[in-house]
Formats: sequence, C-alpha cells, structure tokens
Amino acid sequence: MTCQEEIDKVIQSSVQSMEDKNLKYERFYVVFIWSIVAGFTALYISLVFNHNIWTDEAFTLQLLQGNVKDIIMGTAKDVHPPLYYLYAKLFMVIFGDSLLVQKLAAIIPMTATLAIGATLIRKNFGNRVSLLFLLFLACIPCTMEFSVQVRMYSMALFFVTLCGIYAYQAFVSGDRKDFLIFALSGVMAAYTHYFAFVSVIIIAGLLFISILLWEKKRIVMWMMSAIGMIAGYLPWIPFFFRQVASVEQGYWIPEITAQTIWEYFLWTFELELVPGMVFLFLILLKGASLYNIITIAKYKDKTEIYALLCMLVPTLTTVLGVVVSEFKTPVYRDQYIMPALGMLALFFGIAVSKAKRWLVIMISMFLLFVGAVQYRECFRQEYHSTYVPQTEEFFADNLENGDYVIYNWESFGFIYECYFNEEQLVYCEEFDFSKDFNTVWFLHTEWQPEIPQEVVEENGLIIENMGHYGIEHNEFDIYKIYKATRR
Repeated sequence: MTCQEEIDKVIQSSVQSMEDKNLKYERFYVVFIWSIVAGFTALYISLVFNHNIWTDEAFTLQLLQGNVKDIIMGTAKDVHPPLYYLYAKLFMVIFGDSLLVQKLAAIIPMTATLAIGATLIRKNFGNRVSLLFLLFLACIPCTMEFSVQVRMYSMALFFVTLCGIYAYQAFVSGDRKDFLIFALSGVMAAYTHYFAFVSVIIIAGLLFISILLWEKKRIVMWMMSAIGMIAGYLPWIPFFFRQVASVEQGYWIPEITAQTIWEYFLWTFELELVPGMVFLFLILLKGASLYNIITIAKYKDKTEIYALLCMLVPTLTTVLGVVVSEFKTPVYRDQYIMPALGMLALFFGIAVSKAKRWLVIMISMFLLFVGAVQYRECFRQEYHSTYVPQTEEFFADNLENGDYVIYNWESFGFIYECYFNEEQLVYCEEFDFSKDFNTVWFLHTEWQPEIPQEVVEENGLIIENMGHYGIEHNEFDIYKIYKATRR
C-alpha cells in the first residue's frame, strides 16, 4: 500500500467515524425530542380522570347537548366562534357523552402542537430549536392547566403556531402549498378564538411587510392567500359584529390597570409553589431578546429576524387587547394570550439555540424543574382542590328517585346541571315547599338567599345540616329538608 493510499484510508476512516458520531447524535435528539412529546402527553392524560368541571367547561358541556345548528346559534350569542364546539361535538357523537372524552379531545391539539415542534420546527431550524421550543411551551406554568380544560385554547394554540410556521415556509419557498396551509390554518384559528384571529392578522401583516422588503415576487401569492382567508371567514362576519355589539353593551372583564397588566405576566409565568418564577422568565426572555437583536444587527440573519417577528405576535396581540380594553370596552384577559404562546416559544428556541452547550443544558434543566412544579400544581387543582369527590359520594349514597336538589346561587345553576338530573334540580326561590315530596337537598352557599322562616313554619319543614361540601370552587353546606309528617 502506497503512502497516499494510507492517507486516503485514514481520511476515509475519520470521515466515517465522524458520520457515525453525527448519526448517533442525531438519533439521540430524535429519541429525546419525541420522548418529550410522549412524556407530556402522558402527563396531560394523567390529569383527566376526575369530574371537576370549571365554569367555562360547564358552558361548553351545556352547549354540546344541542345539535349543530344549536351550537352555532349558541356560540353566536356568546363571545367565541364555533369551531372548537363543533370539534368537541364530533367527539361526543363518535365516542359518547363523557367528560373524559371531552378532556381527551382537548389534549389532542396540544399534543399536535408539540408534534409540530418535533417535525416542522426541527426540519426548519434544527434539533436545538426544536428541543427548546418544546421545553419552553410545555413547561411554562400556564399551559398544562389549559391543555386539559374542555375549552378552545389548545386548538387555537395549534392553529396559530401552524399558521406562523407556514408563513415562514411560504416566505422562504414561495410554494403554493405553504401559502395554502398558511391561509387555511389562519382561517381555522380565526374560527376558534377571536384573539387567535388577532394573532393571525398580525402574522399575515408581518409576512406582508417581509415580502415587500425581501421577496416582492411573492406578493401575488400573499394577496391570493389574504383573499382566500377573507372569503373563508365571510360566513361568520355577521355573527362577529353581533358579538362585538353585545360586548360593547357590557362585559364582565375588569378594567385595565397596571395591576391587571402585571397579572398577565403572573398568569403566564408564575408558580404558586415556587413564587418569583415570573422574574426569572422575564430575565430569560430579556436576555434572549437582547441576544437576538445583537445577532440581527451583526449578521442580518433572516432566521433571527423571523424569531423577532415571532416574539412580536404575542406582544402585539396583548398590546392590541389592552388598547381596545382601555379606550373602548374591556375585552382582554390573561388567558387570551395562550394561542400566541407557540410563537413566543419559537422565538425563545431560535434566540437561545446558538448559546453555549452548558447554558442550553442549564436552561433546559430550569424549564424541566418548572414543568415538574407546574404538574404538581395542576394535579392538586384537578384532584384535591375542590369537594367534588366528597359531594358526588354523598349524593351517590343519599339521593333517591323523587328527591329534589335545590340551590341558592342562581348564576351557578348551569354548573349544577352538569351534576344533577334536570327534573330534580330547582332554584330555591322557585321551589314549592307546599307540594308533596320525600326529601329536598339544599345546596346552601353563604351570602345567597335563605329559605324564609315563614315558609319553614307554614310547611312544617325540618332542616338538618349534613356537612360542608362543594362543586368547582363554590363551597356550600348541604341541608336535608323534609316535612315533619314524614318522620
């Protein structure tokens, strides 16, 4: 063997060794990234085996009892568009009328968003960005709670994230398919939540500006996409304006103050068990944004510019919500930012991905710690924060056919309807104690109407306190009421 052949052999061996090392490195990332997707999905599923129904969830479950027309008309009278309710109705038709089914249905879009991180984001931006995106999105304190609620937030998050990524792909490639998915996901987001609609408008606007600055040849495709999005949303426009008018007539969301704005950050980044996390997250985001801006100034890197635009999506969504609430009618609340948090996570992933390996490891460990604490808080909230299990056990042992359940918190009636048969449930001021009955179980919430003493005396009622119970975060005493003649 000649000297040149030996050199070539050494070089070939070194290249092969490096390729093997890169392949192992790549396989490790693939396994780790998909383990995060699977692991968090398993954690979400572990939180759904309960019968806690929060106020907004009760509205969802009540709406699902109607047909498709009832759902569309019901949402038209509310303040949200109908897509999530139609999606949930499909699950009800296929898998049955079960709270568990609805909670699992809510998890699917969240898992799909994590899968976007493991596929599209990994393909476009690499392993580190994919890893940091997943950890940031899954571990920030607000996402786990709303990933298992029977509401539209996980679906809105999925569509806004998909829209934002395909806006990037459309800008880079100019491919019709990318523009089509960008437009379709944007319309789906708009049909899911109105502040997802706002985020999509911001994404479309930022894409338009980017095309004008760098890729003018893509302007026709953008215009076609915009026209398609407007056409796709036209059927809902009359309902949208009707809902806006109803909001202007009065809405329960509190006025915007400095404390209200600070609470937006607390909702997103704070932990109850480890106070002060909000400050660490703000420091992390500030550091990431400074590094991002410096990188853009030095290298004019378009990926880093895209990261900055990703950060603008949640920022401008919040700013617009606050401005409208301040100068018109309060319409914005903390959880309305959730649909745009995928964009914030993508900004964070891109901005931090070029940091030194030890720093990426430290940040990842911090995020996993926050995720673990978040899971503990959500587990307590789902399984130990209410008296629902005790209340259900009490009525399983005591409620009989012919009994009535009456309550004194009138506005809470639609939640009680999720737990009791409609023919047994009556608001206390509408119940006729003079009629014949076996037993009345009175859910007595403090500071709400009492049963008048003259009604007790006139009808010979005996009232016994059975203990302290509750549904959702409404605690009450249960009183057993029956007539003396039935002793």
